[in-house]
Amino acid sequence: MDKRFWLGLKLIPVLDKKIKTITDSFESAERIWLADRNGLSKIDGIAINEVDEIITRRNNIDLERWWQRYKNIGINILTIFDDDYPPLLREITNPPTVLFFKGDLILNYSNAVAIVGSRLASIHGSIIAEELASELSKEGVTVVSGVARGIDGSAHKGAMRGQGGTIGVLGCSLDVIYPPENKKLYGEICKHGSLVSEYPITTKPLKWNFPARNRIISGLTKGVVIVEASEKSGALITADFALEQGREVCAVPGNPKNKLSKGPHKLLKSGAYLVEDAGDILDVLGLIGHSEKKKESSVEISLDEQRVLNFIDWELKHVDEITRELNVSSSDAAILLTILEIKGLIKQDIGKRYLRIH
Repeated sequence: MDKRFWLGLKLIPVLDKKIKTITDSFESAERIWLADRNGLSKIDGIAINEVDEIITRRNNIDLERWWQRYKNIGINILTIFDDDYPPLLREITNPPTVLFFKGDLILNYSNAVAIVGSRLASIHGSIIAEELASELSKEGVTVVSGVARGIDGSAHKGAMRGQGGTIGVLGCSLDVIYPPENKKLYGEICKHGSLVSEYPITTKPLKWNFPARNRIISGLTKGVVIVEASEKSGALITADFALEQGREVCAVPGNPKNKLSKGPHKLLKSGAYLVEDAGDILDVLGLIGHSEKKKESSVEISLDEQRVLNFIDWELKHVDEITRELNVSSSDAAILLTILEIKGLIKQDIGKRYLRIH
């Protein structure tokens, strides 16, 4: 199958919008691309008044030049008729007929989980997302997200610390870096997984592209985890798609006074699964690694360590605040904090501030 013709269909807006309809009945992209006026007029889904536009645009496209342009920047093409098309994505109501990707798309789809959330994530939320992704990836789970600021970026970074790999789904084309500060992250994701888009090159990150992108994020996975989201966050659109697609929806609870907890709490009230650690996700989705995770979560700690852990809780606390409020010396606090870090229960942030992560 010559994928040049699939690329050609994507380059003509009229055909791109109807690509699933016309290929369902016609299947051969080459036959559609090479069809004359009479042939085009007989294809289901193409109106008579659209035939002239298709022919005009097709005559202005140098297909070989466009194909080489994609190859030169390392973009590959996958169609729904290919054997290696992601099986879970194929199941959804409106799967993308054509996917563009960079990197290695041969990942563990049967153990894929999406982690998404607010672009305006708190430090606490970012750490939680990164830790969840890291722990899942260490169990061989592929982490999928949207390469956005905040929670998405943290999820990708965490996933790259493990063995599961990560998939970044874009709301623009693969040659457009959005947001601009994620240029380095783009490259790292391609080394540890793949970047995916249904949009041909030069497509800008238009706002209406992102809901469509979100259906792919959930469609690639067995379930979606929401970490921090306002009530109007796009992450909740991803959760809605997940429910429509028969996927599981999980959410991480947060501080009730934080507006970024509104989204997860809304989902939890509606029946989403509560997530406190990666073991909960593995449990809900029936994935591997549950027993190992339970061993980690049952680590023993002393009464003094528990006291410090309870005080730090889920908000950043400075070491001076810890020593003052718990009435312990600086040296004792340093020892207890170091032990809790080694046990993987807290994490140190900049400025000698600590956050509970388990």
